[in-house]
Amino acid sequence: MSRRTKLWAAACVLALAGPAFSQEPGADTVVATVNGTDITLGHMIALREALPAQYLSLDDKTLFDGILEQLIQQTALAQQVPEPLSRRNALSLDNQRLAFLSNEALNTIADAAVTDEALQALYDERYGAVDPGTEYHAAHILVATEDEAKAIRAELDGGADFATLAAEKSTGPSGPNGGDLGWFGLGMMVKPFEDAVLLLQPG
Repeated sequence: MSRRTKLWAAACVLALAGPAFSQEPGADTVVATVNGTDITLGHMIALREALPAQYLSLDDKTLFDGILEQLIQQTALAQQVPEPLSRRNALSLDNQRLAFLSNEALNTIADAAVTDEALQALYDERYGAVDPGTEYHAAHILVATEDEAKAIRAELDGGADFATLAAEKSTGPSGPNGGDLGWFGLGMMVKPFEDAVLLLQPG
């Protein structure tokens, strides 16, 4: 029997006893030992989390056995690499470590990305107790002369539709919308207009 065959056989024999835990299993629970190197349940969990989604549909025993076999093979093969590593291999390992860490950093940033819910929570925390103040909803018809304004007032008193007259006669940008200015708070309109709005009754 070759050295490699003996190594694989020993590793597999030790692995068979892995699931028979004497106490509550945890990340440090040893499930196999390959030539003195322990493989823990934590190693298996980390590898499971990195598996493609299609593998997660396997039943628990098949998945456990497959992950354990892969870790045993990787551990056994890694033990065949002479120490210390060559300069080239050491640099390659450093590059892989950097790639892993940078990917983890990107994942952390993505997980912490601002969501609508987070923005709403921040707004509620800072401004939730602040009274937004009274808002007003008004419409107007803007004309050039007082005589035009009086004529339009007469038409309105006679039952004419405000929005229709605004669309026909207003020179302001709100004319096509029936003179509707939407909702606004104090300080958003010119003061003479605001003063007039404050004197009006709803309706």
